[in-house]
Amino acid sequence: MFKTLLAIAAAISTLSAQAEISTYQSLPKDYVGTINPNSFIEDEVTAGGFNELMKYVVAAPSQEDAGSCLYMSHTGVVEWWYNRLNNLEGDNKVDFAERYYMSLKTNKTNQDEIDNWRTDNIRRINKSSVMFSNKDYRFTKGNFKKVDGKRVVTDANDEDGSYGTQFNWIDLTDTIGKNAVEYKLPKFKREVLHVDADKDQWSVAKAPADIVERIKKALHKRNAPVLVIYNHKGFWHANYIFGYNDNADTKGCPFVSSFKPFMEEKRDYWLEKAEKTKSDSWRAKYLANAEKVMEKGDAVQKRYEEVGCASKGVFYVRDSIYPNENMPKYDYDLVKEGEEDFLNAPLIAREYAWVQTTLNHAIQIYPEGME
Repeated sequence: MFKTLLAIAAAISTLSAQAEISTYQSLPKDYVGTINPNSFIEDEVTAGGFNELMKYVVAAPSQEDAGSCLYMSHTGVVEWWYNRLNNLEGDNKVDFAERYYMSLKTNKTNQDEIDNWRTDNIRRINKSSVMFSNKDYRFTKGNFKKVDGKRVVTDANDEDGSYGTQFNWIDLTDTIGKNAVEYKLPKFKREVLHVDADKDQWSVAKAPADIVERIKKALHKRNAPVLVIYNHKGFWHANYIFGYNDNADTKGCPFVSSFKPFMEEKRDYWLEKAEKTKSDSWRAKYLANAEKVMEKGDAVQKRYEEVGCASKGVFYVRDSIYPNENMPKYDYDLVKEGEEDFLNAPLIAREYAWVQTTLNHAIQIYPEGME
């Protein structure tokens, strides 16, 4: 089932096995379902659920291999708040620039206020409390290469260059047009619902027993989303939750039930590498990788067996790694053809066991004064 993804993994270095998720091309559809992508109408996923927050959600472009999930999620929550505070719905919603938030990270904006990047990144936007729309600073694709570990602009003829969404990490905010609208934002704060004791974004099976109820309570407390970080089958990943439905069928908990089998395939890949190499040092690294992936796989499976797969109950998730063929095509590069991809569905449903087994951080972002 995961052979294609493993083929991609074969080209990744040993350290990349613990990177932010980037093998987007062949991610299995390991979710319960997606909402009707053209309108937030009630269907088998949402009928009878807590649906109050979805009208301010904006679908994200696929991040592809940008490694930008934390900033896609933060941008999504900030635009959600802007749309809510200004009562913008439907075609009137503002689509903020993920690329602008990524530039804040590149420039280490407000870095002295970031004690734990897993929970504190909202403080970057507080430096100026300004945002731009995606129309004026587009999440794009471009030609880039790395020089001394830093991405720089290059051209299509550069043999050392690449083309893709990692281009968005290069700060080109000085190219934003003079007529671009500056959206004024409130100062934001965050409430930490859960933080891993070791500040480990790959941690599994350590979420508190009441994490599902904590998230639900937070959703109701401020009628606002919850941003989470979790282990996505060996990679860390971030997205945000904006609702839930206790009545929706979990369809066998597709994410959690496929976690250990996926890790077993990754283990077999590393064991095969260890068997073929003639280098003792590389063999030791490959064997260590095989052991690490199964530590995570076994831990998730053990917690899964403890909490079980409830027949009903899903969270509504906005994500950036599942382009949906029923959504409109997103044009990354306005001067190039053939690089387009579908937008993500605005709602992906995941079983509650997902956060019970793999979540390691959860925060709720909100404007000052809404404590």
